[in-house]
Amino acid sequence: MSSSRSKRVQMARLMSDCGTLLMFPDLESVRRVLFSETEVAAPAPVEKVVALGRLVVDPDRQQVSWAGKTLPLTRIERETLAALASPPLRVWSYQQLYQQAWGADYLGDASAVRSTVKRLRAKLRDANATVVVESMRGVGFSLVDT
Repeated sequence: MSSSRSKRVQMARLMSDCGTLLMFPDLESVRRVLFSETEVAAPAPVEKVVALGRLVVDPDRQQVSWAGKTLPLTRIERETLAALASPPLRVWSYQQLYQQAWGADYLGDASAVRSTVKRLRAKLRDANATVVVESMRGVGFSLVDT
């Protein structure tokens, strides 16, 4: 599996005499071929527009704003914040956040989630937001409006 066409061509040449070779550009393509639509577990959808105080997360417009000012977030940061801000406010485990933001299975490495939260905290701080991402040691994260 590779999103790079040149890598897929290279692999096809190397494996040309080995039988059937299936190549896919991404994990979602693999899931569509291997599983029926009902068997593929998709992450739970986040509500359309999520608002928490002056924080507004609009997934349709792919935009997050604080007090009317758009925050410069990546897709992963935006998905993470949307999950954290969605009602009811709760503690999200590393696994739940990873599955929601990345749309893939969590393999136990919390570093991707932690670094995303770290960047998200800095951007919220830069915007003088009163919402903060709190850590629940060994459990996960929650969003709190101070």
